[in-house]
Amino acid sequence: MRPPGLLGASWLVARKDLRLEMRTLEGVIAMGLFALIVVVLFSFCFDLAAIREIGAGRVVPGVLWVTLSFSGIVGFARSFKVERQREALTALLLAPADASAIFFGKALASWILLAALAAALVPVSMVFFDLDLSGALPSLALVLLVHTIGLAELGTLFAALAAKVGRGEALQAILLFPAATPLLLSAVRCTRAALEGAPLESVSHWMFLAAGFDVLYALVALVVFERVLED
Repeated sequence: MRPPGLLGASWLVARKDLRLEMRTLEGVIAMGLFALIVVVLFSFCFDLAAIREIGAGRVVPGVLWVTLSFSGIVGFARSFKVERQREALTALLLAPADASAIFFGKALASWILLAALAAALVPVSMVFFDLDLSGALPSLALVLLVHTIGLAELGTLFAALAAKVGRGEALQAILLFPAATPLLLSAVRCTRAALEGAPLESVSHWMFLAAGFDVLYALVALVVFERVLED
């Protein structure tokens, strides 16, 4: 039998991670509960009168991306938890596939979970922040798609590094947020434009910047990921 190519091997890794997650639901439940608690706490900081005066488009983007970022750290840490046990990461490296397939597979699995969490947070935000999304969903979906890809790529890379040194979520947060700052700034700006009904052409430079960072993060990971796993 011929070994799978990059896409095939990446999908096998992603399917394996998603299947293990669906068996226990530990990461999904932890991410969901954490996200819900954060949104509820933020909603108590602003009453509806204040939100209507300020505008939900100014409040929700920051809340949404802070919640996604911190909740994502829980999921990123889970992506390498199984591999830390019984030298399973060594077995992955010995598989007849390029090490980049491990990165792409785990990043894909993390992105699917992150995208699912984002899809769940949008209606929750509508309830708690009196948010009107009529006509804004297509633009908001595109913004979430572009920016969660980069967040998943960075989270996967730093989760691998944290797994090797055994520092867990604390080290991931220290590494992730400075590196993801340009992406998060773009995410907040573009999300605000989408929620306020402005065309994405008005923030096209931010969208192109985020897409560029998605490509940059992937290229950096391809260069250093194998060394991170082996060191």
